[in-house]
Amino acid sequence: MIHIRLILFLCITLHNFHGIICSNNTDKDILLSFKLQVTDPNNALSSWKQDSNHCTWYGVNCSKVDERVQSLTLSGLKLSGKLPPNLSNLTYLHSLDLSNNTFHGQIPFQFSHLSLLNVIQLAMNDLNGTLPPQLGQLHNLQSLDFSVNNLTGQIPSTFGNLLSLKNLSMARNMLEGEIPSELGNLHNLSRLQLSENNFTGKLPTSIFNLSSLVFLSLTQNNLSGELPQNFGEAFPNIGTLALATNRFEGVIPSSISNSSHLQIIDLSNNRFHGPMPLFNNLKNLTHLYLSKNNLTSTTSLNFQFFDSLRNSTQLQILMVNDNNLTGELPSSVDYLSSNLQQFCVANNQLNGSIPHGMKKFQNLISFSFEQNYFTGELPLELGTLKKLVQLLIHQNKLSGEIPDIFGNFSNLITLGIGNNQFSGKIHASIGQCKRLNYLDLQMNKLVGVIPMEIFQLSSLTTLYLHGNSLNGSLPPSFKMEQLVAMVVSDNMLSGNIPKIEVDGLKTLVMARNNFSGSIPNSLGDLASLVTLDLSSNNLTGSIPVSLEKLEYMMKLNLSFNKLEGEVPMEGVFMNLSQVDIQGNNKLCGLNNEVMHTLGVTSCLTGKKNNLVPVILAITGGTVLFTSMLYLLWLLMFSKKKRKEEKTILSSTTLLGLTQNISYGDIKLATNNFSATNLVGKGGFGSVYKGVFNISTFESQTTTLAVKVLDLQQSKASQSFSAECEALKNVRHRNLVKVITSCSSTDYKGDDFKALVLQFMPNGNLEMSLYPEDFESGSSLTLLQRLNIAIDVASAMDYLHHDCDPPIVHCDLKPANVLLDEDMVAHVADFGLARFLSQNPSEKHNSTLELKGSIGYIAPEYGLGGKASTSGDVYSFGILLLEMFIAKKPTNEIFKEELSMNRFASDMDEKQLLKVVDQRLVNRYEYMTQNSSGDSHSSESGNISYSDDSKAHWMYKAEECITAAMRVGLSCVAHRPKDRWTMREALSKLHEIKRYILGL
Repeated sequence: MIHIRLILFLCITLHNFHGIICSNNTDKDILLSFKLQVTDPNNALSSWKQDSNHCTWYGVNCSKVDERVQSLTLSGLKLSGKLPPNLSNLTYLHSLDLSNNTFHGQIPFQFSHLSLLNVIQLAMNDLNGTLPPQLGQLHNLQSLDFSVNNLTGQIPSTFGNLLSLKNLSMARNMLEGEIPSELGNLHNLSRLQLSENNFTGKLPTSIFNLSSLVFLSLTQNNLSGELPQNFGEAFPNIGTLALATNRFEGVIPSSISNSSHLQIIDLSNNRFHGPMPLFNNLKNLTHLYLSKNNLTSTTSLNFQFFDSLRNSTQLQILMVNDNNLTGELPSSVDYLSSNLQQFCVANNQLNGSIPHGMKKFQNLISFSFEQNYFTGELPLELGTLKKLVQLLIHQNKLSGEIPDIFGNFSNLITLGIGNNQFSGKIHASIGQCKRLNYLDLQMNKLVGVIPMEIFQLSSLTTLYLHGNSLNGSLPPSFKMEQLVAMVVSDNMLSGNIPKIEVDGLKTLVMARNNFSGSIPNSLGDLASLVTLDLSSNNLTGSIPVSLEKLEYMMKLNLSFNKLEGEVPMEGVFMNLSQVDIQGNNKLCGLNNEVMHTLGVTSCLTGKKNNLVPVILAITGGTVLFTSMLYLLWLLMFSKKKRKEEKTILSSTTLLGLTQNISYGDIKLATNNFSATNLVGKGGFGSVYKGVFNISTFESQTTTLAVKVLDLQQSKASQSFSAECEALKNVRHRNLVKVITSCSSTDYKGDDFKALVLQFMPNGNLEMSLYPEDFESGSSLTLLQRLNIAIDVASAMDYLHHDCDPPIVHCDLKPANVLLDEDMVAHVADFGLARFLSQNPSEKHNSTLELKGSIGYIAPEYGLGGKASTSGDVYSFGILLLEMFIAKKPTNEIFKEELSMNRFASDMDEKQLLKVVDQRLVNRYEYMTQNSSGDSHSSESGNISYSDDSKAHWMYKAEECITAAMRVGLSCVAHRPKDRWTMREALSKLHEIKRYILGL
């Protein structure tokens, strides 16, 4: 026994001399040593005992003659610990499989002594450290799999010596650097799996010498460069080609069709450009992913592309979404395989009708045509696709009635039909989609009542019905256990707010309807509620105290109803920036801060009855004296009174404010138009900060902005009229709120015009972009800039697409983007705004000359072009580029006909990152937040990241920045017809934000 222990000790401590000490008699001892050094929670190695033959042990296979261990297979046993180097003393070992355990630490370099090794499988563990270069000595190795670990560093060039290697798998590690060119020496290699690492640089040309490759996956790295034009000849045997989520560019080689064995092609999420490639000879093709590139097409090219796939009779998945495809889809879509399961052309610029012949695809699971320009009616034959799980056609221009096809969709989980022009009623057959999880019918022209069957869908998590003309009432109560968001705003719904029994509901928006009655106390039981918006209805009664219990509430909007009584004081009501109750004139408060911020009067509860006798006594004793004084005042100052009556506001109370404000009030509020109250100057006047008394109580004041017109300017009066006309009927969270207007005379008898607006404590965007010029504090973070861009795009999208007639701003620039206390952006200054007539023969309503600001004005305006939404899009594109470059379009670097858009478009991706605002590149304060409702969260503070996390965030940040700048460039195309619409730009910005937040 002592002799055995001595040999075991020597094998452990002197493992480098395995040839001298560890003979075939010690294989058992080496295995017992291994057992001692690992943790075996499931006792998988319980059969490994000293008194039994090691060749009978679990996972051990020996040679028949001398019982030397030839393979050790211990996969998936939850073993843990460090890999013992003395395993290298199993000198006859051909195969080592320890995959799918939790081994940690480094890979022992001593494994290089296993000269007979054919297979080494260490995938799916927690191994770290670098790859031992010594493993390049394993000349008999045929399969090396280290996938799904935490390995770092580079692939050693010595791996190019593994000439017998057929399989090299390193996926899902943290390897970096360039792929060594020496791998091109592995002429027997059939499988190369390097996906989900941090490899950079170009793919070595030597790789294209590996004609034996059957499987190549480089997905999710940072590789760049172009694919060679002889790609198909280089890989004649390849079956799987996965290059997704890199930075490959150039034209997809047409020779790819020569790789006739291809089954899976994934080139998505790269920077390939040029026309859609043709795939004429790929009879075995099952999966084709070309999404998220810059590929282009026309109607004729679309025909050729789909025609080229007619021989791919096994095709199951076709994804060409998120490119720049244009034109119509041809009838040759019908040539596609009847095995098709996923068909996605979303987020392109395709038009025309949805092709007929869809009934052929009876195996279709996902039909995704959203975010295009498809017109016409929805084909009735879609109803025959009984296996559909996902039907997405939202954000198109489809019209007509939605066909009653839903009774066949028993597997349907996602239904997106919103943002089209569908009319008619919602069919009750939707209630038969029992697995439905997501239902979006928003922003159509739907009428009638909401079918009660929808409220019986127990699996529904998201319900979007807003922006239609739906009427009738909701059920008195409903219980939808999975519901997270319900938005039914901007309809004509009536009746009472129902009792909602949904524990997980986070968003409930019922604004701008005709709901009446009181707010149910039961809303306070919705413990998960984050957003509650019941604004602009006919609700009465008091605000339920139960709402104080909603601890996760971030936005509460009860404005413009007929509520009365005391405002609650706890919970969300303590954070007044999250509460909007304006437009309820009978609400009152006991707290001065509440009264001031929310604009309500004092309740005076508990004191009114005691004061009545006193008030009556005082009133009776003074009424005669007061009357005499009043008559004397009328006699002496009647002339002066007639003059001052002219100074009262013209009662253009755009947002329901009934209190009149005189010129004198404005003069007092601005401290006699003091320079200290001046917050900005524009082309037609100046803006002052004003503190107004809002009731007879002196302590109740509110801070507003006052835009005083300079009537010496020839077009100032017209600007004033244009702004009033543009803003009186528009309502959007990202447009500046105009409280009222004043058109009268000052104390000298001169004309006086002013607009009273919502005050923005964080100034304008220009101040935040250039804090060094304004002494305004720190610069904007990446996510703040992206949020502001989304806010501005939302406002412009509303003006262009949701207003009738559409409104063109004509002067979009950073100085006209104001920031409130939560850094939410509001578009302001509509002095040059235009209404666009739907009749081309009619002139614009505004008579102002078309102007703008130098650097932001669209080029066609300089040639006498008429106001258009594409002109605003151009200005937005310049603004967006400026937000990330932090240089004004009038900067001297953009001289000699080098405009900002040309400057940015001439840069490649790496150069773009050099010209962006370096304050973005050098900062890591990327916040994590949940966007709820219509508002975005404010930055929660700096987050500490490890170096690896910083690198990951920097990569995501660079992707976000370049993607946002590409949106800007798409908006500033020279020809108006080549520019994106504001809706397209907004959609892309939302996608970028979701990416940076990992949603």
